[in-house]
Amino acid sequence: MGAGPLRIYEFHFFDRADRRPLLDFFDGADDDAALVVALARLADHRSCVGVEVHEAGRMVARLRRDQSAAL
Repeated sequence: MGAGPLRIYEFHFFDRADRRPLLDFFDGADDDAALVVALARLADHRSCVGVEVHEAGRMVARLRRDQSAAL
């Protein structure tokens, strides 16, 4: 039995002024997978303090770098 269709997630990275200098995409099976990848990619963008994860017009999460240690 095959896996279900992948979802397209958007990662909107934001800085301290709440500007969004970066946008990235991820094809994933579910929200949990997208959150793991979003946090990993946030680590690559030192000028950003957080990332919003969206899927099909729905905000999945808004994560901040200072919260990632607790996740």
